Amino acid sequence: DVVFMDWRMPGLDGLQASRRIKSDETLTRQPAIVLVTAFGREEVRDEAERLRLDGFLVKPVTKSMIVDTLVNLFGAPGGDGAARGAMPDGAAGRLRGARILLAEDNEINQQIAVELLEGAGATVRVVGNGREAVEILSEGPEPAPFDLVLMDLQMPEMDGLQATSRLRADHRFVHLPIVAMTAHATLEERQRCLAAGMNDHIAKPIDPAILYETVGRYCGASGAGRSTEPSPRGASTPRDRATTSVADETALPAVEGLDTKDGLLRVAGNARLYVKLLRQFVEQQESAPARLAEALTAADHATAERLAHTVKGVAGNLGARAVQAAAADLERAIADRSDADRTASLERRLADQLGTLIGRLRLALGERAAAPSPAANPEAIKTLVERMLKYLGEFDPAAAEVLDEHREAFRSLLGAEDFAAFEQHVEGYAFGDAQELLARVVAAHGTGGESA
Repeated sequence: DVVFMDWRMPGLDGLQASRRIKSDETLTRQPAIVLVTAFGREEVRDEAERLRLDGFLVKPVTKSMIVDTLVNLFGAPGGDGAARGAMPDGAAGRLRGARILLAEDNEINQQIAVELLEGAGATVRVVGNGREAVEILSEGPEPAPFDLVLMDLQMPEMDGLQATSRLRADHRFVHLPIVAMTAHATLEERQRCLAAGMNDHIAKPIDPAILYETVGRYCGASGAGRSTEPSPRGASTPRDRATTSVADETALPAVEGLDTKDGLLRVAGNARLYVKLLRQFVEQQESAPARLAEALTAADHATAERLAHTVKGVAGNLGARAVQAAAADLERAIADRSDADRTASLERRLADQLGTLIGRLRLALGERAAAPSPAANPEAIKTLVERMLKYLGEFDPAAAEVLDEHREAFRSLLGAEDFAAFEQHVEGYAFGDAQELLARVVAAHGTGGESA
């Protein structure tokens, strides 16, 4: 009745296999095909839509995602089951098939927005600044292949207001809905957005219900009915998943100063993604105080304000309320050109709050990942590497679990730069690239600690 088809497989990939199944006229009844692939592979999603596959799951796949997909595929039409019950009115239907261009420079905010929107059935393309958004639209086909643009305001190269002004000056995009996303929830900021030609405004940290309602308001007419593909994650709300999926997925760290319930709500209840984002937060924001200090010393107020703004938005989305508040106060002081003593005081406060939280996160995430580590035992490392290479060679998702359990051992073996690339390959299910990188390092340094 249903085939869950991995995309990246040796010999015949999932899209090729799906194409053959769809064109096989000897089948008396075509099975539903749900493609399973890694986060962010836009070209794969596009091809899946062209093949009219029945669903699309983004790894890591959870039990609740599979259940939601099966309910969508085989549940009674118009059913009123629990999986559908609490989505904001009409959101699931209004976002299903909606095509959204997301302009956002921060990777963590990107992933949160994509998780929420794709969870409601939308297709999302991500760009890192306003210039890229303008280029994709201006140089792309007509009419534009997007129903709505979600536009962050503070981005490098070209901010959201500048990008919107450029787009509105082009007659092709006069009526394209553009919705601002910003950590400034003031009336003045909203008026600036409207004056630049934006249609609406969503405040960060993102409230999923408001996001669905706002996007659905503008995608309702064009998005609904264009695609009959079921939502890839089902239509349960983030709040439902936040309260039901934690025990099934990843044990969340208990960290003082971190509201994990709020943070989990903002990633649609995906505990594994939430923990991944916490790790990214540690890696990406640990240097934020030094970069802020450098920008302020150089009197580069625009960069300093943008850095504080980024910390504020990311911290809010993850549930780090104290860091969010400290970053907001510093951002405001920089924007108001407050006296140097006050700005320096607020800068120290943010550095203290952020440093304390990152220290606690490192400890909590390290303890969680500290399954018995073979780091000090060359034979154990050799066995671990062989196990990982076997999983990678077989395209086995267990490779991601092994990395989670032995993160520090692989970090020690690979070094910081290669480990970051290796982690990205594994978590993106680019197993061939991960296998090649690990094999190269082992060939160069061995597994017995020679690289230390």
